[in-house]
Parts: sequence; structure tokens; C-alpha cells
Amino acid sequence: MVLDVTDIFEELFGECRKHNEYSCQISYDCPMCDDDKHSGNLEINYQDSIFKCWSCCEINKMQGRIPYLLKRFGKKDSLKNYLLLKPDSEYVSEKEQPKIIVKLPEGYIKLSECKNKDYQCNLALKYLYKRGITDDIIEEYNIGYTCIGTYFDRIIIPSYDENDKLNYFISRWYSKKYNKIKYLNPSVEKQEIVFNENKINWDSTIYLVEGVFDHIVIPNSIPLLGKFISEKLFNLLYEKSSVDIIIVLDGEDSAYKDAITIYKSLNHGDLVGRVKIVRPPEDEDPSSIFEKFGSKGIINLIRTAKKLKDDELCGYFCF
Repeated sequence: MVLDVTDIFEELFGECRKHNEYSCQISYDCPMCDDDKHSGNLEINYQDSIFKCWSCCEINKMQGRIPYLLKRFGKKDSLKNYLLLKPDSEYVSEKEQPKIIVKLPEGYIKLSECKNKDYQCNLALKYLYKRGITDDIIEEYNIGYTCIGTYFDRIIIPSYDENDKLNYFISRWYSKKYNKIKYLNPSVEKQEIVFNENKINWDSTIYLVEGVFDHIVIPNSIPLLGKFISEKLFNLLYEKSSVDIIIVLDGEDSAYKDAITIYKSLNHGDLVGRVKIVRPPEDEDPSSIFEKFGSKGIINLIRTAKKLKDDELCGYFCF
């Protein structure tokens, strides 16, 4: 039986390297980057309920709230015991998090509902068709456009949370008249949302992709909106996913290294053996493959999903 909150960490990370009981700060060897160096870079403050590895905090997502750490490396009852032993924890469950309020851009029109197609509507459709995006995809993802306001001459792809409420959108410049920034998105913290959470089937294989145009061509996919996995999505994958998780980022070396980092971070606990990875051809991504080869190209791509062997991981991270 666990008698002290520090016993939980010691059970997971071994003997502590330093412990300041006054500040409630304790350090351990990081399970992601220490490799028997015994550096004690993983520091945990069990009063403030936070942790950080000073060596690999960014590349391995080794910083944040203690519940995230315990879900990632802990045993079945680790988080439960921690919360019981620390009733004054500042931890707030996801259900209690404030909802993000986002409004669609001024002038947004669904392309599937455009009856009298004007010049701008045709330009937007031409851009999407050129990328291989079909009318069925346009309708399924409520893809629209606007030609006025801050987001004028942009494709709009909305995102909805698990309760079908708008929580984000992506806007992509489609006009050739001006040299504009490709993407202009709302000033909302991307780490706090899961794009199109309402469309995820947690009981089926889930695909993690980089961008939204990759997302709309791979069924049951989740766009990271970048190259790293957020704490919110990480927790949801551990709590809800029941089948495989397949990582499909871009084909170049740097993106593949990012994919391997995500693979390593997820391949723990209940997810061991269920995480796989796909590497597209160099200079390709799911969106470009769909543009060239359609759904058959995507099927052939995801069929290459595999688990990584230790020597493959070492080839990218052992120096």
C-alpha cells in the first residue's frame, strides 16, 4: 500500500536523485532520455502538480501536469492514488476545462450549399478540385469559403468538439491575386483542442497526421496541427482508443524523426504494441499522395504501417 505521494514516483522512476521537502521538489532520472546517465533531469513538484525534464522537455513532451505524467508512465491506479494522497491538487479534469468559443469568419458559406456559383466560389472549388478534394469530402467536412473580412479569399475548414460545437477552423488562401500568407487561423491555443473530435471513432484504428488537408483524405484521422502531440490528445488516446494508432506525417527526414518521437512517447502502458508508423515517400505527404493517386494511393500508403524495432529507433536517436 502506498503511504506517501513520493512512493508513487519512486515505484515508476526508481530512486530519487534530489528531494527538497520544503519546496516539494523531487528529481529522478528521466525515463525518456537518461540512458543510465543518472542525471536526475526529471523534476517533479508534487505541491504544484507539475513536472519537467530539463533535457528533453520539448522533443519528448516531458513537461506539464503530473496527471499527464502518471497516465503516460504509471500503472493502473497511479493517478487515482496520487489524487487521493493529494486532495488539494490543482488538477482539473478535462470535463471542467472552460470551453473555447470560436465563430466562423464573416461571410463564411458552405461550398456544398452554393447554388448560384459566383467567381469566388468557382475559384475556391477549382483550388480544392486541383488537390483532388471531391464534392463528398467538401460536404462531409463542411468546407466553405469567404470573400470578405479578415479571412477574405480563403478556404475555411471548421472543426467541432465532441458535442458538435465549433472549436477551431483552418483558413487557406486560394487566390492568385496577392502574395498572402497561406494559412490564417483564429488566435486560439491549438493545444487545447482536438480537431474534429466529433468525427473520431475511438473503437477503430486512429491515424495521426500533421495537417488538416491530410486529415480530410484519411478517414478517422486526427490532425496534430503541427509536429507534436498535445497533452489533451495524448490523454484522450490513452483513455479512449481501443485499437491501433498509426502515425502518418510527411516523408522527409525531419518529419520522420518527429513521427518517431511521437511513437516513442505513445508506446507505453496500455498502448504498447498498438502504435505503428508510416513513412510516405520523400517530399510527399498524405495530401499530395491523395492528389496524385486518390483513395487507392492512401490505402497503399497506410498498408505500410509497421511497429519499430529497437535498432530502427536507435538509428535515429543513438549517437
